[in-house]
Amino acid sequence: MRPLSKALLAAGLFGLVQICFSSDLQAFSSIVETQTFRQAPYTFKLEIEVSGPGKLKRDLIQLSSVKVKIKNERASSGVLKVKAIRAFQEPHIFKDIETRSFSISPGQWVTKYLRFSKGKKPFLSDKGFIAIVFENFTIQFNPQERKFKGPLN
Repeated sequence: MRPLSKALLAAGLFGLVQICFSSDLQAFSSIVETQTFRQAPYTFKLEIEVSGPGKLKRDLIQLSSVKVKIKNERASSGVLKVKAIRAFQEPHIFKDIETRSFSISPGQWVTKYLRFSKGKKPFLSDKGFIAIVFENFTIQFNPQERKFKGPLN
């Protein structure tokens, strides 16, 4: 192949890649936030990673995956119990995305990675959030504001 042909082929492929990955099609890649919470008798670190297609500043975002990492610190005196993980489209409308409860002993890390198939991707409005429902309280995370709220009873 001649050098000019290679250059034209490379330029054509580069242009095609740019079209395929325009800003409207790209995921709002990995929003990752971490915060330490204290709710007697627990001290735990919660990290959440959210991804999905489109722009995060839209009124309605679609989630492709959610990853929740929780570390029950050694300072905790009890086992931390998570009952569910929910996606709230609106403040009172939710979809359970993980319903199998799990426990986290002091000093232990637990990671839950939830990837959604094409037809089952939850949507969140600008008032929507992800809720991690523990046994006695709830922590909320709003991806558009990148803020945690809680512990809430």
